Amino acid sequence: MEPGLLKPFLKGNDVHRYDPLEPRYWVIFPYHIDGEDAEFVEEEELEQRYPRTYEYLRQHEDDLRNREGGKMDHERWYDYVYPKNLTDFQKEKIITPEISYGPNFTYDSDGTYHTTKVYGLLVNDSVDFSPEYLLSVLNSPTLWFFLSNTGYTLRGGYFTFKTNYLNPFSVPQIPTDSDADSVEECQEWYEKFISQSTTEECPIFTEQFDLRSGTTHDFLGFLAEEIIQLKAQHDQLNLNILDYLGTYSNGQQLGELAEYQPPQGAAESIIAETSETRDSLRVGSIDIVDSGSKLEVKLTARYKPDDPEDFETDQWGYTETQSYSAMEFIGLSEEMKAIIKEFVPVAVEEAGGFANFRETATKTNSLIDRLKKTTLPAQDDVSDGIQRYLSTKNRAENIQYQIEKTDDLINRIVYALYGFEDDEVERIESTLEE
Repeated sequence: MEPGLLKPFLKGNDVHRYDPLEPRYWVIFPYHIDGEDAEFVEEEELEQRYPRTYEYLRQHEDDLRNREGGKMDHERWYDYVYPKNLTDFQKEKIITPEISYGPNFTYDSDGTYHTTKVYGLLVNDSVDFSPEYLLSVLNSPTLWFFLSNTGYTLRGGYFTFKTNYLNPFSVPQIPTDSDADSVEECQEWYEKFISQSTTEECPIFTEQFDLRSGTTHDFLGFLAEEIIQLKAQHDQLNLNILDYLGTYSNGQQLGELAEYQPPQGAAESIIAETSETRDSLRVGSIDIVDSGSKLEVKLTARYKPDDPEDFETDQWGYTETQSYSAMEFIGLSEEMKAIIKEFVPVAVEEAGGFANFRETATKTNSLIDRLKKTTLPAQDDVSDGIQRYLSTKNRAENIQYQIEKTDDLINRIVYALYGFEDDEVERIESTLEE
């Protein structure tokens, strides 16, 4: 179809906290925007200027006319049913999913279109502060604590971020006129802070600065932009280990490694049982603990209990156990430890016979037996690939560390703007942890 009437389009699960927007969809937008006016593209123009788009719509004409019980069966049959706020989508705005667990606001600088399951917040012209400043406040635990006490809670602790729940929330009103030298000083401190090359306190919290000043406004906006950029860098890193390993031949099974030993008590645990004693017994999750000379592989089990009323079960009737030690390895080389730590969780997630691993127990195979049969790649074939992967993973972890440090700094500044004491901050954060 012609790009003239296609707009990048977001759904609710495309919007995440401080994440750069990457629309996966396109929507046909049959309007021309001129300032604050939206002019409908009539059928004659549509057919002449956008023939491929017109042909696509004609293929679905019956469905389009039958929308809303036939309400759209008229000459503008491909019009939107409720064409509201059409000129607002292309504006810069803060957006959030309608329903979310925790604040998931981010900044839309490109004017992206979205469904009604995404809300766009436009900063009123009468308000001086920047969208980036507002973004830092909205994404802080302060808003989540406010909604937890005033909003409407959905199942699972989710909240709806509708306007009538957000409107009562008070945003700190601070000046926006800042001193360029002061802002630069804060930014220079931040670069040292994020690279762990300073232990000095942030200048914002020192006596030489007025916390409620334009410097704070601009610095918070800068920090919000930094997180978005850091997340963009993180998203560009390929963390799929299989892409790094390439083509390889099979190596040993986990249970064949000379360094393997069964953990004490493993034989008496649920993961050593078979389907004869536990209905629908299967692997739940895997955790690998590296304590230096010993590498420990732990599993949880999922099964359907005979008396489900006595257990916490999911929608499929499964309950999940605590984590049990399934295998231990003593004296592995660093490279082999890396292969096990990075490859085996992927094999467990893929399951279905990948790397000879199957997640379900049988009458003759326990979950430990299944894990022991996991086939590793031949070490010589993947040595270079695993090192490249570990290098990329280390970069990703460093960026994630910077994101978390920046996020913590934003929260500290926002807490201070609201004038919260230490005990109030502790109350906010403890409530969120619950």
